[in-house]
Amino acid sequence: MNLLVDLGNTRLKWMLESGGATIAHGAVAHADTSSAAALSLALSLAWGGLPRVAKICIASVAPLAIDVEIEAIAKQQLDVAPEFLRSPAFALGIRNAYAEPERLGIDRFLGLAAAHAAHRRAQIVVSVGTALTLDALDADGTHLGGWILPSPALMRDALLARTARVGAADGRITEFADTTADAVHSGTVNAAIGAVERFRTNAERHFAKKPALVVTGGGADELAPMLPDAERRDDLVLDGLALWASSPEFARGSR
Repeated sequence: MNLLVDLGNTRLKWMLESGGATIAHGAVAHADTSSAAALSLALSLAWGGLPRVAKICIASVAPLAIDVEIEAIAKQQLDVAPEFLRSPAFALGIRNAYAEPERLGIDRFLGLAAAHAAHRRAQIVVSVGTALTLDALDADGTHLGGWILPSPALMRDALLARTARVGAADGRITEFADTTADAVHSGTVNAAIGAVERFRTNAERHFAKKPALVVTGGGADELAPMLPDAERRDDLVLDGLALWASSPEFARGSR
């Protein structure tokens, strides 16, 4: 049994798998926990009844302090030292574009690996979490590189935190907003869509054809309706973790 953990900036998603089959899965919003004890309790409820785990693979983009807490919890509750994965120069059919491969977020690498395993084609992976990441991938698994920008939710948080009189509650998307809330919501979502479309134009010029678009992440619901030709993959990082854990290339990671 492998316990696979996608540890983002606000949520921890996990899946217990064996031989390619999902045994159990769940999620914990660790940003809402006020202490290590609260996080330990949340994970004890999630992991308490699991069968014996042989291996724990963690893809983390969270602060190091959260990594340390999760490692301690895993050792205490499951008696297994987790492996924190780092992006390699080449693995799972993906050739990393970064000169310093480990600096590519492991979530991005695993998302590319899962997308490539599903379809060997020119494609763009759009991941909408706390940040919005865009990565272009050729049919042979060559990663061209990508962009990172704030997600619409993070744009709104930054705008509301740094402006005195915006104070907007949740709005809706409209062509010409006539309320501040709608103006903020429309502006932030369309800024993200504009970045996706510009990135896709760049990739299309490189590939000499229109690449497929794959959208994933906890904030994907906000963008997907405005990208009608996009394919939705809700657990792309966990799918990539499953590939890593079962691959002959698999090696113990290090922090």
